[in-house]
Amino acid sequence: MAAQSSENVAQSAFVCQLCDQKKIEWKCEDCGIFLCSTCKEKIHPRLKSSDTHRIVSIEDIWKVNEPLNNEPWYHGKMTRVEADTLLQKYRYMGDGAFFVRESRTLTGNYVLSIVIKDEMVHLRIPTKEVSGQLKYDFNGNLFDSLDYYIEFLKHGTHIFVSGVSDKAISLTEPIPK
Repeated sequence: MAAQSSENVAQSAFVCQLCDQKKIEWKCEDCGIFLCSTCKEKIHPRLKSSDTHRIVSIEDIWKVNEPLNNEPWYHGKMTRVEADTLLQKYRYMGDGAFFVRESRTLTGNYVLSIVIKDEMVHLRIPTKEVSGQLKYDFNGNLFDSLDYYIEFLKHGTHIFVSGVSDKAISLTEPIPK
């Protein structure tokens, strides 16, 4: 089924704010904007006072802001193929078994990998910048951390993936590391 080979439902709002390219790699701490490498080199330097701005790598922001390695549901960077293999191995845990991984193709993006109706489903976790702060978005509910986002989905909030399940699913137990 198509759900096995494509990321479903959620699209990330995390793009270069100067050109809308999806592969962002930098953030200007002073402007509060996210940048692709091209805009960092060619467009941002043209902005007033940009020579004094602090530009940091998105990967560094994630390392500082998200100490996720201690979370039982966080599995680090992983390809979709590796994620599918892990989901297949633990699909006996049933609907709602899940883990979160960092996307290998979209730097700084996270993916919720979940078993639904014996299918392996991957949902990109959308982000939104609000007043210079990164928030995780679930249907308009904004969360300051992935931990809060996951707790929200585990306790009474349901996920419905069109074309995969005719019923809404809550997250249950994290798949072991």
